[in-house]
Amino acid sequence: MERMTKTRTRIPLWVGVVASAMSLGAAGWWTARDLVLSQGLNEGRTVADFAESVGRWASQYGGIHVRTEGVQARMPGSFLTRATYAVNGSDADVLQGSRIDAGGGERTALARVEAYHWKNPALIQREVADAIAESGSRARYRLTAATVLNPSNAPNPMEQEALNVLKTGVLKEYWQVRGGELFYARAVVAKTSCLKCHDSPQKAPEYLRRNAQFNGGGGFGYEDGKPAGLISVTLPLPNPWVAARSSLSTQAWAALLVAGGCLAWVAWGATQRRRP
Repeated sequence: MERMTKTRTRIPLWVGVVASAMSLGAAGWWTARDLVLSQGLNEGRTVADFAESVGRWASQYGGIHVRTEGVQARMPGSFLTRATYAVNGSDADVLQGSRIDAGGGERTALARVEAYHWKNPALIQREVADAIAESGSRARYRLTAATVLNPSNAPNPMEQEALNVLKTGVLKEYWQVRGGELFYARAVVAKTSCLKCHDSPQKAPEYLRRNAQFNGGGGFGYEDGKPAGLISVTLPLPNPWVAARSSLSTQAWAALLVAGGCLAWVAWGATQRRRP
């Protein structure tokens, strides 16, 4: 009876060394990538927190008024209402025409006129976002909704995709990475103060109905406690290797060099054993 023997195929040691090196490289890449993404998400959440804080701060005052002085003063951007006042009784008399002053009193009074331009919380958040974008900041944010009062706030394709995901209220945030840039979105829940302007067209203040800038064909139908729109944040993500190289400490680099040296030594030893 013939005895059958099994021939075992021995895998060269250098193959294991190469596989280990590739595995370590892949693990390093994914670790660096995950760290970059995690840091990006934390930064996106921080920016969204800031945007919400601006809205809460403005809401506690019912918005803010921006003061200008004199009829030649620079207009303070967009606003909802404006109230104009003479600074004293004499100026009021001159401007109302009850007194004639040949010495240029009317021109002097006009130079002292004070105007107060009211901006609601949403408009304040928008202007802060514009200021951040103009500053060249890495991270930028926007407020938008499925339908808007101001056409400038209409959602872009990524924001529309996020709105579709978040409108059910099951998820509170949504994110994706495209072209080396992180897009982060968080649902904005309507509050009672929002309904003053966003309940229905019939209940909206007159200054919204007659102002062409805020006739975007929507922005109504909000319900207290339900998602009404979103805050979207975009920021560039660094290359994982670049981020790892700039963030690793000297001790971490030393440990990696030791590990690489050990692998090289094992590979050299494997080639030496194979020599006759």
